[in-house]
Amino acid sequence: MKFRLIVIGFSSIFLLSCGHSKRKSDLIANYEKRSSEITTAKEYFEQIVPENFNVRIRFDSTDEIDLVVYERLNDSTDNELLFRKWNINIDNYVEEPQSDYDKKYHGKTNSFELTKTKLNWTNETIEKLYEKLENADCIGISNWEPIEIEYGYNGLGVYSYKIFKEKLNEELIKKYNDGCNNIFYKDNIVLSYGGGAIGMQCFEDYKRK
Repeated sequence: MKFRLIVIGFSSIFLLSCGHSKRKSDLIANYEKRSSEITTAKEYFEQIVPENFNVRIRFDSTDEIDLVVYERLNDSTDNELLFRKWNINIDNYVEEPQSDYDKKYHGKTNSFELTKTKLNWTNETIEKLYEKLENADCIGISNWEPIEIEYGYNGLGVYSYKIFKEKLNEELIKKYNDGCNNIFYKDNIVLSYGGGAIGMQCFEDYKRK
């Protein structure tokens, strides 16, 4: 019964995502049309994330988010998972007691309020970020190096833009141009695809050698 429910869940997600499925051509066209708005969203995100944190946020709707936050340990280059939750209603988040499983896989705290305090965020900060990403026709962003802005779904996977601080040299172009998960586009921009748990794992026009 449990397996059946999991299969039904995956099938539902897949069917829903197919209704809004993006293609590589859409990813390119959106960048050409909205490169300025994408840059604006990137710059705002860089301003609001403190130096010692790595954050990934994806918007499921205007007030529902997936949020993953890592905090750098004192006098170290190591990062510790602080908070990881999906489908957070930012206006009505209910904090539950933290289980051992939560501590192992979902971070040091279940507190959305504590996480916002550490980031110096308010709900208004998140709402403004949503507006910036909406203007760029994008759904999420993370500040690992390179910074990555998520554009949209193809099946259970996600298309995104990896934005480097400088133009890529030949070595980096070779590294980020495998045709499957990364395609060098131009200057400091790499087109990226992250496959889901099932289904397509590469760009839709990728042909294995």
